[in-house]
Amino acid sequence: MKTHFYLFFIVALFICAPNVSLAQSETCGQTPKDRIMLIGDSWANFMWTYRSMAEALRKNGFADIKEDGNFTAIISMQAETWASDGWKDLLDGRIRTSTEDVFVIFIGGNDVMWKWRPGKTIEDLKPYTDEMLYYTDQIIDIIFKHRPNAQVVIGSYDYPNFAETMIGNEWNPYYSQWEKFGFVAPEVLNPLLIDFETYRENYPRYKNNPNIHYINNMGVAQYYGGYPTASLFPPYATFPPKAVKLPYGDTRYPTHPSYMGLAGYDAYHFNGKGYQFIAHNMIRNYIGDYFRQQIYNYSFHSTGKQDGWVSSNGIVNQGNGGKIGKVNSEQFAGIFSFNTDFPEGVTIDKGALYLARKSGLGQLRNNENVVDRLTVEMKVGNFGTSADIDPADFSDNADFVTTGCIVGVPNGDEYKFRVDLNQDVLDAIASSKRVQFRVKVDFGPNSANMTYFEYFGGNTEDKYWAPTLDLRMSDVPTPVGVKDQSVMPLSIYPNPVNDVLNFDIPLEFRKSGVSATIINSIGEIVKSWDNVGVKNQVREQVSVTDLPAGVYHISMTDGYQIRNGSIVIQR
Repeated sequence: MKTHFYLFFIVALFICAPNVSLAQSETCGQTPKDRIMLIGDSWANFMWTYRSMAEALRKNGFADIKEDGNFTAIISMQAETWASDGWKDLLDGRIRTSTEDVFVIFIGGNDVMWKWRPGKTIEDLKPYTDEMLYYTDQIIDIIFKHRPNAQVVIGSYDYPNFAETMIGNEWNPYYSQWEKFGFVAPEVLNPLLIDFETYRENYPRYKNNPNIHYINNMGVAQYYGGYPTASLFPPYATFPPKAVKLPYGDTRYPTHPSYMGLAGYDAYHFNGKGYQFIAHNMIRNYIGDYFRQQIYNYSFHSTGKQDGWVSSNGIVNQGNGGKIGKVNSEQFAGIFSFNTDFPEGVTIDKGALYLARKSGLGQLRNNENVVDRLTVEMKVGNFGTSADIDPADFSDNADFVTTGCIVGVPNGDEYKFRVDLNQDVLDAIASSKRVQFRVKVDFGPNSANMTYFEYFGGNTEDKYWAPTLDLRMSDVPTPVGVKDQSVMPLSIYPNPVNDVLNFDIPLEFRKSGVSATIINSIGEIVKSWDNVGVKNQVREQVSVTDLPAGVYHISMTDGYQIRNGSIVIQR
């Protein structure tokens, strides 16, 4: 959005910008790949400058992916400016020669919200919004010209903080803008921003194109950061992280000053931490799933009941997540269990394990002198004498001492690391009914007496943090009576499923509606439905709670073309 920085503010930006570096061990010794391009105004620029997207990628298990905003994320830009000849040519050249396949766009605040004045409504701003959307379409057209299969992510803004950054600070360069806004309280300005974003969210091109994804970030900083000091406006209160609901949070509050830029004096932009909240929200709500679903078609959560930890002293804790590290001389190993009862003939050619830290003390060392290493082992069936955790689990021999390449480190709460699994491990998973992973730390010399991390288990309420096993099955047995699986596949999720199945309706089917069937392994149609005549439907949900566990085939048609897919139902 619009910026009028004094020289002091520009200098302070570079002083305050965090220095983010990726340790080699976080990426398996490989150079991170450019997969995300940031495009737009100052929100894109600061996210790039602070490397907030890079840190959020690390947090979500993608330390081997990075973003780029060079020449495409620029302060004060408007959609109209990007669509002008010179800037459009620059953008065209950058996209044509880049390797990115995800394009995150922040645009529209300068074009629309900066023009609001007291007495105006969102209806008064719609002409500016329509013009902004028209020019944004030209940006998107350039992307699809060079990347027809690109994923375009439209990021919303979050709440500014004019009120608390301005009171007593008439020298602030945003003071004149707050004056133009009529010195309004957050409860007036925030709903206007929501109205603007709602109008944009419902823009037909965004709703009807499966490659364009609008992400609502309203209230994200409130949700993840809370409001740690009392607001200067009613209700004059505080609240902890995750106390408000997403989207929208509490419209009576702005974003807290501790997440605003330039030590809390920037009314319109966040600092690095604030933009990490925004980047994490976008990764969690679409970008992360895209990176995973490009490769994996089945995703399992751990059982939860048999997740836990065992210590070298024989102490056992089950059902409360894992613990790794040591306290004095006592060491801890986390145990994570997955039910993997596949039909015969399944081939798995790619897979990854994701584990997320819940809390901890200390950090793993990674420098030229000392390296503390995570070790991830696997046992077909279970460690020890049973699937339940027992003292023998700590030292029982593993079937696989090295399960794969570890991406990321557990040096922050709610940070994931990923294990890209070796093929021999995947082959064992395909032919087993249960596997258990054991996670320890191999400490280097002179380690601290207390360095340990507690990990989320499968019974955590927020399943995003639960231990997850992603698998790609390249050979799934074809149910009897299904002749052709070579047609274009359906996008189905979650898969495996135990309650509600979601799938995206292919773009070419949306003009006329669809008919669909689910077929069991002996060729019987066990469920069917149709939405013929229902136009422009993007997604469908179907309950499968009445179907037994097993592998099923799903087929969808608009009467002319067919899309097929396979699902696994777990109980």
